[in-house]
Amino acid sequence: MPSITEQLGPKYFSLDAAKVDASPTEFIITNDDGKTYYIVTPETLTDELLGMGYKTVENEG
Repeated sequence: MPSITEQLGPKYFSLDAAKVDASPTEFIITNDDGKTYYIVTPETLTDELLGMGYKTVENEG
């Protein structure tokens, strides 16, 4: 199973930048109240990730 870092992929420091790179089916998440963002697929957005404090901030779909 991939590590959390591998599941999250690149880190974004701007919601606008993450929005530009996210596809319509991907989610933008954060766990630090908007200091950093990550783009994840629906398959990656698991209960484990949500349990670690990540939350969806933008659903492009």
